[in-house]
Amino acid sequence: MPQHETADAQELGKMSEKLALLEARLSALEEKVQSGARQESFIKSIEDAGFSGGETVSVDETTIESNILEYGLSWIGIIVLLFGIGFLMMFVQKQTSSYLSSLIGYVAVTGVYILSRYLKNSHEHLAYMLNIGTHLLLYYVTLRLFFFSSPQAIPFKEVVVVLLLLAIGFQVYRSILLKSELIAAIAIFLILATSVFIDATHESLPMLIIAAATSLWLFYRHGWWRQMIFSIVVVYLAHILWLMGNPLMGHPIGGIQFPQFNLVYLFTYGVIFSLAPLVKQDERFKSNVYSSSVMVNGIFFFLALMLDVLLFYMKGYSGIFTWVFIACLGYSIFLKFRTERVFDSAFYAIFSFLALSAAVYGYTGLPGAYFFLSLQSVLVVSWALWFRSQFIVVVNTILFVSMLAVYMVSGTYLDTVNFTFAISAFVTARLINWQKMRLELKTENFRTIYLVCLFFTFAFALYKAVPPQYVTLAWTGASIFYFILSLVLKNRKYRWMAIIMLIVTAVYLFVVDLAQMEVGYRVIAFLFLAVVLFGTSLYFTKFLRKKKTQSMEEEAGS
Repeated sequence: MPQHETADAQELGKMSEKLALLEARLSALEEKVQSGARQESFIKSIEDAGFSGGETVSVDETTIESNILEYGLSWIGIIVLLFGIGFLMMFVQKQTSSYLSSLIGYVAVTGVYILSRYLKNSHEHLAYMLNIGTHLLLYYVTLRLFFFSSPQAIPFKEVVVVLLLLAIGFQVYRSILLKSELIAAIAIFLILATSVFIDATHESLPMLIIAAATSLWLFYRHGWWRQMIFSIVVVYLAHILWLMGNPLMGHPIGGIQFPQFNLVYLFTYGVIFSLAPLVKQDERFKSNVYSSSVMVNGIFFFLALMLDVLLFYMKGYSGIFTWVFIACLGYSIFLKFRTERVFDSAFYAIFSFLALSAAVYGYTGLPGAYFFLSLQSVLVVSWALWFRSQFIVVVNTILFVSMLAVYMVSGTYLDTVNFTFAISAFVTARLINWQKMRLELKTENFRTIYLVCLFFTFAFALYKAVPPQYVTLAWTGASIFYFILSLVLKNRKYRWMAIIMLIVTAVYLFVVDLAQMEVGYRVIAFLFLAVVLFGTSLYFTKFLRKKKTQSMEEEAGS
């Protein structure tokens, strides 16, 4: 065979192999496309059935196995490594000295760090986990220079605390370089751990301020909102742990006997975390981060403050809550003009009025406090009108109904408080009806709740205020008052309240008054109620007929 024919045959063979390989790849791609189409069809059928979860989650056993091997085992490996090095340090310290133990610890830190750098390109996640282990191990080795070590390598606690802060600062720096929110959150947690280990009020609590300030700065600078929410929770929990006497360090629960100006630190955390709504929003996080931070800060601040009051300030907490009221109300006004988000300012307004309620209770006690608290409901709704906040109305309604229920079951009543509840319910209902479009209230439910409260509180106030023989007359007068309101305000709800009031009055007259009233009062009550019933019936019969005639004429004209 000629040489050129042999070359052509070899070339054709290579082309055939390439075509076969190309065909195999196209077949594989076609199978994947068909598999994806079948998967999309299956997902669509699930969504059509109403089981959409928002995101597509595919379950692949190979992927699960890979995640367990790569991520899960690396976490376990880091934990085991840290414990192993820790036990090695303790063993060396028992056998030799604390200096050699610390030296071995720092050598281990260096080795783990070098290993993380070596694996950075080939095993990124394992290198990341080793980096976290480096910082934890560095903190632990430095901690044992003074704490949990006998004899101590460095016998000066202040020096070791400074070294711990330097180690934590280095971790924060590395978290910024690596853009790792997790490493930053661990650094915040280590600051709190340091405050626990120091176990001295005016050294431990400033650590919590450092943690709060660092967390807020990371949120402002890098938009790391998850670590901030985590920091809010753990900072207040650390303060509560201090209030309990720091039992983690072996002290009995409740061992703190004096407040030691801890309120200064508590209010400082609250102020720092309250600055989060002022951070400018961008693509790094969503707007609901603000509401989350505001709510978490408010809830945990309240829990810590209440425990503080129960332990140290039961005789003088009114002044504390008065300052909380002034600060939160002022800040809510500031947020109203500073930001466009309604919830942030509304939450601080609600929190301020809750503090005001506590202050009022402390100054006046019960049942006198109910007088001011019921009037406060009107103030809160007026504030909601200004803030255009339906949230304030909802919370105020819940608190008003709860407070009224507690008052009714208390068994101790004052006429001034009874009528104040009725007046507050009436005025609040009128305010909500007057400005319901401003509040963007789409239903009548809130106003109906206040009208129901008005009906029962007004009847109860009259029952308690007038002598027993005049209850029927008083309730009949109340029904007349409701009828007048229905005419003046052109509102059917008051007319129904008047009708129900008349029915209740008639039942009371037959069930109670017939057995107890003297003949003279009985005659007056029956005649007066009869006149009102007949007069009301005649008036509204004529009114309804006239209205029906007008509607028929309008239909005929159209």
